[in-house]
Amino acid sequence: MRVFHSQEIKDEAQVGGARRAVQRFAAPLGFSDDELAEIAIVVQEIGTNAAKYSRVGGRLHWTTPLDGPPGLELFYWDKGPGIFDIDAAVRDGVTTGGGLGTGFGAIRRLTDEFDVYSTLRATTSRLLHARRTTHGTVLLCRKRVAAAAAAAPPADEGEGRRHIGAWSRCRAGEDVNGDGYFVGRHNGRLLLAVIDGLGHGRGARDATAAALGTFEDWEGEPLDEVFGAAHDALRATRGAVAAAVVIDREGERFHYAGVGNVDVRVFNSPEPVRPVPMNGTLGSRLSSLRVWPYRWSEGTTIVIASDGVSAAWDIGSYPGLLARSPQLFAGVLLRDYGRESDDATALVVR
Repeated sequence: MRVFHSQEIKDEAQVGGARRAVQRFAAPLGFSDDELAEIAIVVQEIGTNAAKYSRVGGRLHWTTPLDGPPGLELFYWDKGPGIFDIDAAVRDGVTTGGGLGTGFGAIRRLTDEFDVYSTLRATTSRLLHARRTTHGTVLLCRKRVAAAAAAAPPADEGEGRRHIGAWSRCRAGEDVNGDGYFVGRHNGRLLLAVIDGLGHGRGARDATAAALGTFEDWEGEPLDEVFGAAHDALRATRGAVAAAVVIDREGERFHYAGVGNVDVRVFNSPEPVRPVPMNGTLGSRLSSLRVWPYRWSEGTTIVIASDGVSAAWDIGSYPGLLARSPQLFAGVLLRDYGRESDDATALVVR
């Protein structure tokens, strides 16, 4: 499971710190000196514009890509006023003056994958009861190690990295994450799961690690067997809740099973889907488990989120987000609905 590093950027002094931190992270990954110099330019552009235009500051995150050749993934978010014209903002030399914008053209040229999403303060509602807003800008870019990318076999777009996004972080002030996610493949089928160890801290992490160990042994077994094995493996821990889906794209089906309060939502499905989890806790109480079959079609999007992501989010607040990168989608959910008082995880597949 990936670890996300991050730094707040509110002024120019923090830009240099972010650039150096990303450089230290990227250097051991195999990038050439020229590629590291390009990464420095990208971080400088992101940070400078965050300090100038976001008004409230933003946060830059960095990790390795979820799949594919080795490389660096950068994700920036802010709660600024948003960008009125994204198409204009990505053209070199163009700035809106009202939000992050200048430098997008350079960032797009110097990275292998680039995506940006922005909603305007004037067109989004303020969720007063939750003290949340949905406006601001997010930017996702990935840079691959060129030598490794050239040697890698062509990506299978049916299972490729652009179809899956995942974000997981620990509770504010903690140094261990009690949440976890799993992505596995077997004979053309895809297993995705989110596990939430009860509570937080090291006890929650140990429970989640035990569950992940059973998911890593998956070789196509039905979900009821996978959950049964996880239940046995967690008996010596404080327990966990979990949700999982197995997607068979060729058979145009997917199966869902869940125990406890891990939220699962399905969009653009050929039939109405509202997954219902079973009551219980893996490791202590699991009287029965039902596996639900559903139809799958290209364009269907499944979101699995631990209860560290508030269930108050509504896709209607994010026009066009369903068509964007699943990783960008997961990042937006954590930005706007991640609870600081709990570990939080979002896993998105399309």
